[in-house]
Amino acid sequence: MINLEKWNLVFGLTLAILWIAVACIARAIKQGDRRWWGVAAGVGALSIVSLFFTGVARVVLLDTTALLAVALVWLGGSSDAKKAARTYLFLLIPALVFIALGMVLGGGNAAANSPAMKAAAILLIVGFGLKLALMPFYFWLPGVAETVPALTTAVIVSIVDIASFSELVHLCETMAGLFEGYSAIWLGIGLLSMFGGALLALAQKDLKRMLAFSTIDDLGYLILGLTVGGEVGLQGALFGALSHAVCKVILFGAVAVAENRMGHSITLADGGLAARFPVSGAAFIAGSLGMLGVPPTIGFLGRWRLYQTGVALGGAWLGIAMAAATALALLYYVRAIHRVWLGPVQGESSNPEPGLSKMVLIVLVVAVVALGIYPGLWTGLLR
Repeated sequence: MINLEKWNLVFGLTLAILWIAVACIARAIKQGDRRWWGVAAGVGALSIVSLFFTGVARVVLLDTTALLAVALVWLGGSSDAKKAARTYLFLLIPALVFIALGMVLGGGNAAANSPAMKAAAILLIVGFGLKLALMPFYFWLPGVAETVPALTTAVIVSIVDIASFSELVHLCETMAGLFEGYSAIWLGIGLLSMFGGALLALAQKDLKRMLAFSTIDDLGYLILGLTVGGEVGLQGALFGALSHAVCKVILFGAVAVAENRMGHSITLADGGLAARFPVSGAAFIAGSLGMLGVPPTIGFLGRWRLYQTGVALGGAWLGIAMAAATALALLYYVRAIHRVWLGPVQGESSNPEPGLSKMVLIVLVVAVVALGIYPGLWTGLLR
């Protein structure tokens, strides 16, 4: 059985470390004014604190965190960022309402096939689909990623969304009927997110938009783990969520440094960035390997468990489908690495990487490999 209290401790410690990492990089590259720092601090603190509450208190904390995330996007400054914030807010409000109503309707002793439980399941599926930007409810995330600084998106996808995903894991344990009776719907959303996210990531030229769609792609695997359930499935989803959070901070952190030093958003037209920013380039490659679940990175801890659960649920065909989705992900990561980081140098930039950002990225990359080689450094907290 999964001990959610101990997993909440692991999530809390991990998210706290990641928030400190984001704060250090933001300090090194001057990420916004005092308002940005105040809102970002609130987002980090409430996300972490919410993990140690249950019931109404946890829902209120997570909802407040999500609304603060909208404010963080609004502080992006540009008119496009404000437009993205409005889209985020307009989709977030119904998501929060649907989740609250779904928890009320499904929180009693209603049978899995009762009208109340059916309504609860639909409300929660749509609510979490909107909140986590799953397919086909993803509309707010790419616009946010494109229009705000990379570290703002890192806070949202690595801290806010992962804290919200932990609530979905909690519901999977306490309201199992919402998954057991509707596994086909959850599986469909998971597969659609995996393939839709990967294909749309391949279509992007802006690196932050590509990373946004890769987030949707990776969340599809996590939903698959929850759909199958059981100890292996839930462990795959939990380890996958933790590695997702760490690797996304690395990826967006590397892009944030390059974006700040180049003075514009990074696209496939930029080339040879690793020659200018070698630590950020190496970190981006390591984060990509972690997202793909390549051993010995920490991504392998969750990904091989998720493959096990996929084969257990759908046999060889589902395993092949997951492998195909991973192959698509490999294509867009390899393309980004080849054209943006390892390609021929385009333009000029004499601004070196800040020392603090290099130190943070090196520490996170070492952690990605060390935890993959010796997961007991992480899983020891669960004993």
